[in-house]
Amino acid sequence: MNKRSHFMLAAAMLSFSGITSADFTNGPNPYNPGFGFDAPHEASWGGWTRGDAGTLYAEWDTFFDTSYGTATDRTAAPDVGSANTGDAYLGWSAGTFAAGTGNLYSFSVPQNYNAIVAGSVGEGPVRAVLQFESWGTEMNYSAITLNGLAPTFTEQTYFQADYPSSFGPVDLVQFLAYWDLPAELLTYNFSFGSDSHQSLAQVAVDIAAVPVPGAVWLMGSALLGLTGWRRKQYSTVSVG
Repeated sequence: MNKRSHFMLAAAMLSFSGITSADFTNGPNPYNPGFGFDAPHEASWGGWTRGDAGTLYAEWDTFFDTSYGTATDRTAAPDVGSANTGDAYLGWSAGTFAAGTGNLYSFSVPQNYNAIVAGSVGEGPVRAVLQFESWGTEMNYSAITLNGLAPTFTEQTYFQADYPSSFGPVDLVQFLAYWDLPAELLTYNFSFGSDSHQSLAQVAVDIAAVPVPGAVWLMGSALLGLTGWRRKQYSTVSVG
């Protein structure tokens, strides 16, 4: 985004107040066909339904603190919805603030976010999914982590240049990342961020225990058996 767009975005931020009108009204609804967010049962990365046993879910569209005291705490509870979480909140760094639109923005400092979700999904492999929408400056995609781990998979699921937002023309991005983990974590800390002049519009987190299909286990057993046979064959040849 060029300097003129930065100025327009900043001016709109200053003038916009008193009305909460975040992504669902100002931006493309990410759950509409052709846009970037998917619920797990609609997406190839999922296969479960939100709210099921063995799943966690939290989603933010308006970043005003509703459960942690005041807005100066720089934390927001999930306002779109949540399921099965012992605790869930999104925090942001000093210098970033909740604008009148309900989006998060900074004029001059890097913007760092942590989406924290706690809860149990049960035994077995786990898939943890992060989706977000941003306007203006794009995220530092190479620095997105879950408890310090890089994602297993990432994809920009939607992009629109010069999107006519309430802040003026911006680049709108919807992005997905997921992590395949061998077991559940006690707390899931998704860390992501950008340089200044980004408006963070929406964040969704989905986490579920994902059983490995039986065919995969059979293939693994076959490979182990083949490995054992080869070792035995090698041992016989060497002794002879």
